[in-house]
Formats: sequence, structure tokens, C-alpha cells
Amino acid sequence: MNDIVMEWYVPRYPDKKQLLIKALSLSAAVVFFIDAVFFAAAMLLPAIILGVFFVIWSRSLKYEFEYVYVNGDFTISKIIRKSKRKDVFHTDRVNIEEFVKGRKTGGGTFSGAGAGSAARLKDFTSGAREERVYSMRVGGSWIYIEPSEEFLSEMGKYYNIRAGV
Repeated sequence: MNDIVMEWYVPRYPDKKQLLIKALSLSAAVVFFIDAVFFAAAMLLPAIILGVFFVIWSRSLKYEFEYVYVNGDFTISKIIRKSKRKDVFHTDRVNIEEFVKGRKTGGGTFSGAGAGSAARLKDFTSGAREERVYSMRVGGSWIYIEPSEEFLSEMGKYYNIRAGV
């Protein structure tokens, strides 16, 4: 039997805005705690609130995407802190309308979305700008992925993979 099974992981890296918020919340918590110790005990409550916010929010930044391709079924799962799994996207190969290299930008409308509706973008990449990104159009959405070499060769059988626009 010639089953095609591919599985690969892409860790998600926080962007600069998320790192800035993380650094500011930690810095503010430390400053409020020092103020509470040396000057005013009332600053202990904001320090605790900011510290809890920092811990909860920074833990939510640790996730990765798992891509699974089995005999034409393509599933993307989000794995949070290497313990909690959530399926975020599923399609069949025959539902993929277009597969192009690069991030498909252009917004606006396209033929598969209906009259006057805007395209939705779903980014399931690592967030690193230097990584190889491909876009595929499924239904009314553009999906950004980072495929493996095996997946690219499989998609090359069905789609004319060309440079992104």
C-alpha cells in the first residue's frame, strides 16, 4: 500500500511587540515590589497583579504548530506548552485552490470568497522572517505555512508552485 504520511513541527517565536510587553510587565512588577519594600506597602498589590499577569501571559507564548499530512488530509494543530493540543485547521488536498511560494498579500477579494468579501489570513508559521513561507488558498482564507521538503514535493505533483507575489 502506498500511504503518504508526513508530520513536522514548527515552533512559534514571539514577535517584538510580545517581547516588549513581556519585558515591560516584568520591569513594572519589579519596580512596584521594590517600592513596596522600601517606601509604601500599598505598592505590593500592583506588584502582585503585574507578577501574576507576567507569569500567565508569558506561559501563553510557548507554543508550536504540528503539521500532519496523511493521504491528502492536511491538519494543523497548535501545541501549547508541549502538553495541550488543539486542532486549528483541517482541509483536504482537493479543497486547496492555490498553493504559492511566499506570503500572499493583496488583501481585497478573490474569486473564491464571494462578491465583496475580504480574504481572511491565518498564520501558522514560526514568525521568523527568514523562514520559507508558502501560502495556500482554501475556501475564503489564505493560510501561511512552513512546509517540509517532502510536503513541497507532494504539492508539486498537483500545483504549479511559483514565486509569491
